[in-house]
Amino acid sequence: MESEDQQTKSAVQDVVLQFVLAIVLGLIASVVANAFVEGARWFEGNQAADGMFSTTIAGMDVSFKIFFTMGCAALLIILVRKVLGITAWSGPAESIYAVQQSKEPLDIRVGIGSTIAAFISASGGASVGQYGPLVHFGATISQILLKLTKINIDKNVFLACGVAAAISAGFNAPIAGVLFAHEALLRRFSVGAIAPIAISSIVAYAANQYLFTIELAFAVPDMPIALGPLIPFLLVAAPLCSLAAIAYMSALRKGKAMAVASGWSFAQLSAMCVLVAGCIGMIFPDVLGLGSLQINQMINNEFTPMYLLALLIAKIIITALCVNAGFFGGIFGPALFVGAAIGGIVAFSASLFGLTPEMTTAIGVASMAAVSAAVIGAPLTVIMIVIELTGSYSYGLASMLCVIVCSFITYRAFGLSFFDRQLLDRGIDLKLGREHIALNQSTIDEIPSSDYVKVDLNISVQATLDKLKAAQTTEAYVCDNEDILLGKVNVLDLHGAGTLGEVMDTEPLTFQGADSLTHAMEKASEFVGESIPVIEDGRLVAALTEGDLFNKVLFVQEALRKQ
Repeated sequence: MESEDQQTKSAVQDVVLQFVLAIVLGLIASVVANAFVEGARWFEGNQAADGMFSTTIAGMDVSFKIFFTMGCAALLIILVRKVLGITAWSGPAESIYAVQQSKEPLDIRVGIGSTIAAFISASGGASVGQYGPLVHFGATISQILLKLTKINIDKNVFLACGVAAAISAGFNAPIAGVLFAHEALLRRFSVGAIAPIAISSIVAYAANQYLFTIELAFAVPDMPIALGPLIPFLLVAAPLCSLAAIAYMSALRKGKAMAVASGWSFAQLSAMCVLVAGCIGMIFPDVLGLGSLQINQMINNEFTPMYLLALLIAKIIITALCVNAGFFGGIFGPALFVGAAIGGIVAFSASLFGLTPEMTTAIGVASMAAVSAAVIGAPLTVIMIVIELTGSYSYGLASMLCVIVCSFITYRAFGLSFFDRQLLDRGIDLKLGREHIALNQSTIDEIPSSDYVKVDLNISVQATLDKLKAAQTTEAYVCDNEDILLGKVNVLDLHGAGTLGEVMDTEPLTFQGADSLTHAMEKASEFVGESIPVIEDGRLVAALTEGDLFNKVLFVQEALRKQ
């Protein structure tokens, strides 16, 4: 047994190491996030080659640059997939799932490859976001550090540290980073988790301040606190934002289903995507790329309502196409774009009722926040992002009503978030909680077998009764020479029987070794008897009592409570 001094020393070392690793996470997240965001923006905004791909058709200037940039990006992404052997990208949904269970850790190779592919996609002008890949990269870096170091820290908390640092660095929003880690990943607030998560988030923000130039993401005018005139328009905007969010997420899911149903190869899907996205981009160039400039223009009422409606529809279509047909990236950035378009339409209507320009800008910001909050399932985080990105408490307060109402409607009609729906499509229902996931991941073959009696079909009834008496049990399993289960007999039926075959139950309730605990408990819910046989390829390999099942369930529950 360790002495009290040794235990204290070990605890102090663990705490110090946690803080050191949290600082390292923050620094890495800051550098990578800024390289990702600014690098993608530089490639997206580089106009050096515009003249080479521009021409005039019917008096209109037309640029074919997007076909070249997206085509090059598609080739590079195909190369990344081939070199790293990746068949499917991973994003925030995988990060959330990794935190909610302990048996399937993040795939580091896929995580790194997905980040590279997302950077290439954004740099090439595809309609994808940048923040989702950064979230998953933060979790991936945490997974790498967990493998390299031996530290007494909850794996889930450490993954949340990486995600918080990524949000803080990507948005320049440290408080939002801490909130997102708790709200979207851990899905619970813990005093023990706050310290390392906060350190990672704060260090990432401090590194941004020290190493990079920080600017507010949204240029908005000052707005007074008086929000009374805004409330009717925010209540109108909220359900419209919910409809837009549902349409956006539904298009993403439908796009994936269509891509799978097409039977096309990845290269064929990529070529089709470049062609279609390029044609849409020639008509509506504002829907291509990250859309940061266009979002600021929309919330500051620089587009007409009809053009905003066209951008809204085109952005949903082109994002669903890009994300599911060759490219990879986040969905948060396009959600901001969709929300800003809805807000711009409502703001124009509000201006007709005499609302001042700064007040209509607040409608745009609130709508942008509402759609994005409904998509990622983190309303508190998005409200805080608005406050930190605009530098205005007033805009955060104005956004709160629209965000909460929109999130509530979307939750009832679609689900908590797009990420939750992605997991649900894979048969993982996060609403049932971590315990349900853990029970689903625990299988029957993990439970030690109880003692059981096995007999041959040709053995006499009396010999069977003697075996049961010696084992002090009431049931026996009848098997052939290769242990193939033929049936089950019990002591009550054996009395007065001539042979085992006369009273044998040839279709007893059975388990497979791969059956989950959840499935096993459902099967055993109406079971009456002493034990249930476990078979593999028809062979009897074990027998479990209901007590064995319940003890395993209690063990899983206790393990979760200690995390």
